[in-house]
Amino acid sequence: MNTTPETGTPLVPRPGGPGGRPAIHCPFPSRISPHAARAEAHLDDWVRRFQVVGTDVARERFARAGFGRFAALTYPAADRERLELIADWFGWLFLVDDQLDDGRVGRDLDSARRSMDVLLGVLDGDGPAGERGGRPPLVWALRDLWHRTLPHAGPAWRRRFTDHLTACLDAACWEAANRVAGIVPGEAEYIEQRRHTGAIYVCMDLIDIVAENDLPESVHASGPFQAALRAASDVVVWTNDWYSLGKETALGEYHNLVRVVEHARGLTPRQALDHTAAAIGEETRRYLSLREALLGRFPGHRAALAEYTAGMESWMRGNLDWSMRTRRYLEREHDGDPAYLEATLAPANGGEVLP
Repeated sequence: MNTTPETGTPLVPRPGGPGGRPAIHCPFPSRISPHAARAEAHLDDWVRRFQVVGTDVARERFARAGFGRFAALTYPAADRERLELIADWFGWLFLVDDQLDDGRVGRDLDSARRSMDVLLGVLDGDGPAGERGGRPPLVWALRDLWHRTLPHAGPAWRRRFTDHLTACLDAACWEAANRVAGIVPGEAEYIEQRRHTGAIYVCMDLIDIVAENDLPESVHASGPFQAALRAASDVVVWTNDWYSLGKETALGEYHNLVRVVEHARGLTPRQALDHTAAAIGEETRRYLSLREALLGRFPGHRAALAEYTAGMESWMRGNLDWSMRTRRYLEREHDGDPAYLEATLAPANGGEVLP
């Protein structure tokens, strides 16, 4: 673990902070929705109603992260209703991520797979109905999100989103298997899986919900579109890894690009940080080139594509702005003891992880 010479505490990547780490290159302007405060208040009410954040410790930690503001930074053009929906999706995704990254579910492969199967059943129409009871709170919360999203989505979008969320949850099981076996993934494998473990394709799909876009599947599936999407997504998840390094190092987590690069290339921790920062800048510049190729490839859809690429750019910028300031990454809140976690992937009435 890299430490500051003054205090011996872990280095947390902050531009201009201890250790003089470079700033992340991002040429896109900062924007934020005027509905940011409303999104925060709505998310606070939503997590209480669905009982996915219950204890005082969990509520305080969840509120400090600022997920409503994160939604407002990454979807600055969203109207109030859709921004509230996005904020709730963010809350749900991060809560699932914490259960899998920091909790016992993520270190028990059978539990992880059972959890993922039940969550995916909601999207297939096999989720819980009627009164709550027995099923985990996060399952009921997903059912609410899905029902609120469907009126804004066509059949092709629903299939694409379901495929992306399925890949996301499958990748969570891949991470769990690595943890159980003590495997540090290779660099190429990690980069591919990180697009799914970071749920970034899921989040990029929500650009269509906000913008009311209906690009044909032939555009979405095209080489130019997928190349631009991969580049923008990599910028986001690599930036996330750069800023979350301190938190994940405290938990002994190796599913982080900085740690994977350090291991694969035999670098020092400082060299791995610098390498990752440079890679983010290179990928951002590559995205800009790919964006121009994409806009030129489909002139009949240029307006819709310009809106979608603007959404990807808001994601790259907004993720950076949030990551630099969120208490989620700037604090070592638990020092390796995730006491803030609640069993929200477990049934509300206790017992096994899932029935």
